[in-house]
Amino acid sequence: MKIKLHIQILIGFILGIIFGAIFSVNTGSFLLTAKNSEIEIKDWQQVKFVRGDSTLAVFNESSQSGIIRYFESLKKEKKTEGVKLNIVYPVSAEVYTYENISSIQKTSSIGADIKPIGEIFIRLLNMIAVPLVLASLIVGAASLHDVKHLAKLGGKLMALFLFTSVISVALAQVLTVVIQPGMHMTPEAKTRLVEAYRDEIKAPVQQEYKMDLVEFLVNIVPKNPFKGLAEGDFLQIVLFAILTGLVLCNIPKERAKPVIAFFEGITQAMIKLVEKVILMAPLAVFALISATVSEFGFSILGTLFWYALTCFIALALVGFVLYPALVKFLGKVSPIQYFLAQKQVMAVAFTTSSSSATLPVTIDVTENKLGVPNKIAAFVLPIGTTVNKDGTALYQAVAAIFIAQVYGFDLSLAQQFTIFITCVITGAATAPVAGAGLIMLVVVLNAVGLPVEGIALIVGVDRIINMCRSTVNVIGDTMASVVIAKSEGELGEIKVKD
Repeated sequence: MKIKLHIQILIGFILGIIFGAIFSVNTGSFLLTAKNSEIEIKDWQQVKFVRGDSTLAVFNESSQSGIIRYFESLKKEKKTEGVKLNIVYPVSAEVYTYENISSIQKTSSIGADIKPIGEIFIRLLNMIAVPLVLASLIVGAASLHDVKHLAKLGGKLMALFLFTSVISVALAQVLTVVIQPGMHMTPEAKTRLVEAYRDEIKAPVQQEYKMDLVEFLVNIVPKNPFKGLAEGDFLQIVLFAILTGLVLCNIPKERAKPVIAFFEGITQAMIKLVEKVILMAPLAVFALISATVSEFGFSILGTLFWYALTCFIALALVGFVLYPALVKFLGKVSPIQYFLAQKQVMAVAFTTSSSSATLPVTIDVTENKLGVPNKIAAFVLPIGTTVNKDGTALYQAVAAIFIAQVYGFDLSLAQQFTIFITCVITGAATAPVAGAGLIMLVVVLNAVGLPVEGIALIVGVDRIINMCRSTVNVIGDTMASVVIAKSEGELGEIKVKD
């Protein structure tokens, strides 16, 4: 009997956790390359970075990640010249000195070394996403024929996205105030986390970001559409594709027909390619989950249990209560069937931590299983991937209030409202690239005068929470597709079976 794909993905997920836990990265050692020779350093008592007579940084026996990140920051700033590493071991008072250091990295582990398999899967999905969005949206816009109808669809979509974003952020704020996760963190744990992740947050903290609505709207219009395609800027791709599709409706049919047929062919080819690539999902899930567990483990969850729990509860309420309710009452669809039909979408979003990488799978499932016609799915999903990030918005709200609680700030109603407004805006403006969420969190913290170095408290569990919030973001996109299609009277039958 052939095992269904979603069952294979689940098996890959479970085996990945076990494999990663067994073959985890040793946090008590690191590889040092000095004078072109590689040395494994382990069981140290103290590691000190020095230059001349000056001490640059000191790390204890539990600071493997901090040591590696600090050296990487020196390399980025090109400040490694003349840096020496003094290492003291507990069995000896002698100081071992290493010079001409070229790299410091974690010791290898098969659990983490198989990660490239998963990265290839993500790159394949990203490769498909841009041509699929461009082609399917041109075909969809060409079939609408009416600018007013398109504007009506856009108005409905933005209203729905704004509604769910407001509810999500408000819910996250209430939960964080009630649970008070920051009150459960000890001063020792706070100091340890800030020390461990201090260098990792330098880039987002130092990068200036100014919210400018006018500039944001102007940048939607591409100077060069091919540059937008190359960079995967979905808002620019969406605008170019819609305008192209609408213009095709206004030229002679004999000239428009072959162009539309060409893009229909591209769409069908990309969908077929998605169906082939998704067969790799179980192996990719195994590799990605194994690498995550191997590199990060579960110990950090113990320290940040209450913060992680607050995020998980908020995400679960939005993804599995709010969205199904909208699907039920506005889409007139059974929530159970709705979730069963998109098992693959949720699995891919969870393991890749990327709604943009999941987009090809989302389009395929939304059209072929959720019964949403191409002209609506091709319009809603790329826009949703770019601006509908309820999971990200609520995470930023939880993180900001958590940091305030840890540092002893008593937030006023005005500050809570500022967090609310800022998270709604930054959630939509967060780019679908790695690290963008932390940059936007800096904007939120600065808006209410909270210490940006507090980001170091939550970096350790960001990868795990990112997997969950990406899943919620994708569910929100498919929910919007179903609701909009139903409002247009064009929602087809849901197909639960593979």
